[in-house]
Amino acid sequence: MVRPMLSGQTRFLAVIGDPVRHSLSPRIHNHFIALSGLDYVYLALPVAKGHGSEVLRAANLMGLAGCNVTMPLKEEAFAAVSVVSEEALSYGTVNTVVFKEGQSYGYNTDAAGFLASLASSGRNVRGEIVTLLGAGGAAKALAVALTAAGATLRICARNRQQAVHICPTAAYYPFANVAEAADGADVLVNATPLGMNGFADFASFDFLAALPHHALVYDLIYAPRQTGLLTAAASRKLDTMNGLSHLIHQAALSFALFTGVTPDKDTVSELLAIL
Repeated sequence: MVRPMLSGQTRFLAVIGDPVRHSLSPRIHNHFIALSGLDYVYLALPVAKGHGSEVLRAANLMGLAGCNVTMPLKEEAFAAVSVVSEEALSYGTVNTVVFKEGQSYGYNTDAAGFLASLASSGRNVRGEIVTLLGAGGAAKALAVALTAAGATLRICARNRQQAVHICPTAAYYPFANVAEAADGADVLVNATPLGMNGFADFASFDFLAALPHHALVYDLIYAPRQTGLLTAAASRKLDTMNGLSHLIHQAALSFALFTGVTPDKDTVSELLAIL
C-alpha cells in the first residue's frame, strides 16, 4: 500500500505511553487512513509515567487531531481531559483523546473492543465465570464491561483496595491465590504486563490446572503474540486468544472517534490476517 504524501494540511494522530515502540497501533491506524483516503498520519510517542497530562496539553496546543493512550497513562488522561464520556467516566480511565476546538474529549474503547473481540470468536460471557488478572487501567474498563455483559467476575490482583475499587461486586483474590481464583472459571483474562516483551513472566503456570477443559485463556498482550501464558494454556489444550483482536477492534472504534469514519468488518478481518 502506497504511503500518502504529507502536506501542510496533514492531521496528526498518535499513541502515547511507555513502552510504545513495540506498538502495532501505527500500522493499524495508518492502514485505516490509507483505505479511507484521509490526510492523516499516526505516530508512536513514548511518554513516561507522570508526564501524560503535560503531553496531552501540548498535543492540544499543537493541533493534533487525537491520541490513543496506553499504560501507564490511562488514569492520568482521565484526570487531564476537558470532557469525559459516560463510558470512560464509569471506567475511570481514558484510552482515546480527541482534540477539537481547543477542548480535549476523553473516551474509552477498551471495553467495547474487548467484547467485540470475544464476539468475533463466538464467545458470550453471559452466565460465565471470568477471572481477571490485574487491577490496572485496562482491567478497570474490562471489569465494568464484563459485569454488564452478565459475567460473574473474579479479580485476582496484588492490591486489594485497587481491585475492590474497580469492581466492588467482584470476588477478590490475592495474586498469591491465583489458582483459587482460576478454579472452575470459564474465561481467564490476563490484564497485567506479565509476559510482555521487557517484563517478567509468571513465576509458574501451575494455576492453569484449575481451569476446566472448555476454558478460554485470553492474554491482552500481543507482543509477543505467543506469551508464556498462552503457550502453557495451549499445552493443556485450552482455547487461547492473544491481544491482537482486542487491539484492532478497539482501534477501529478509536479511529471512528478521531475521523468520523468507521472501518468495516472486512478491514478488521484483513488486519487480523496480515499483522
